[in-house]
Amino acid sequence: MAADTPRPFVVPLFIPHAGCPHHCIFCNQHAVTGRKREGAPAMPSLVAMEGEIERWLGWAANRHPVEISFYGGTFLGLPSETVRACLDLAHGYVKAGRIQGIRFSTRPDTVTPETLALLAGYPVTTVELGAQSMEDAVLTASTRGHTAADTERATAQLKAKGYVTILQMMVGLPGETPALFRSSLQRILDLDPEGIRIYPTVVLKGSGLAALWRDGRYEPLALEEAVARSKEAWLMAARRDIPVIRMGLQDSEEMRLTHVLAGPHHPAFGHLVHSARFRDMADALARRLFSPGDAPVFRVHPKSASRLRGNKNSTLESLKARYGLAGIEVALDDALAESSLAAGGWVVDSVRQCFAKDLES
Repeated sequence: MAADTPRPFVVPLFIPHAGCPHHCIFCNQHAVTGRKREGAPAMPSLVAMEGEIERWLGWAANRHPVEISFYGGTFLGLPSETVRACLDLAHGYVKAGRIQGIRFSTRPDTVTPETLALLAGYPVTTVELGAQSMEDAVLTASTRGHTAADTERATAQLKAKGYVTILQMMVGLPGETPALFRSSLQRILDLDPEGIRIYPTVVLKGSGLAALWRDGRYEPLALEEAVARSKEAWLMAARRDIPVIRMGLQDSEEMRLTHVLAGPHHPAFGHLVHSARFRDMADALARRLFSPGDAPVFRVHPKSASRLRGNKNSTLESLKARYGLAGIEVALDDALAESSLAAGGWVVDSVRQCFAKDLES
């Protein structure tokens, strides 16, 4: 996805577990999507979906492009007549000029020549594949029911058809070591997707992982470690111009209070990851350039100022304490790249992996 391509306004239609041939050990889509299981079918009716579309379109005034997305289940795992009915519903909105495209999420092993043929003639723009890991041992431990080779084949088929392909990955799955995480990440990036999503593995009530956790057979990542791995994934993707379109699970009050039993869930997980990036850069500058009693000025792009400050100015406060600084001033500079930080006549950029004299200072 080109950097200057506007991000679409997405109308989400959640179909929790619908079309899923396996119940993955970490999964409870009713918790993740905020849709309760009690009394509600996994697959909403077309009338219900139409009502949801109209509700979201009421918030989409002056937004362009707008796309309808089928999330939370395995779209191409649905019966073919259901797939066509959903696509027909969304296509009607495209024909009326009210939306511009259709997207959906699906499992890699549901992408076949036969299922792709169902999409012919419909304005599908984007397909999200739940890769989760590219290590077969991790996939087996997570009861995914597909292999890394399935993800490779599915990605190749989708790209050959011209679909924007987004890969979803998880950090901290059962059996994942730091080495396996890095190997999996490298293989995902080698598939050259148009974007990735990064989800930390949390223990959800009602999931198979909950039983393992209670028995002491699974220990989720600490929040700090999940942030560190996600930061590494974000940086590696950015260095290959692959956008990370989301980090962290969708948050809801119900999920926080009743469904997350353990693990690195945070309502601003993505912000924590970006703050960690800027903390590393600020630390590199302070370590090389400043002495106790100094009061440096850090220059940062306006869009990255909150990332530098950290939650409740935590990054600035920790820098002052660690290096004995008298104070820190944050100055906004839109001439800097969003990934850069400058101070003391030097600039550091963790994406470009440079530490150089600041020619603008």
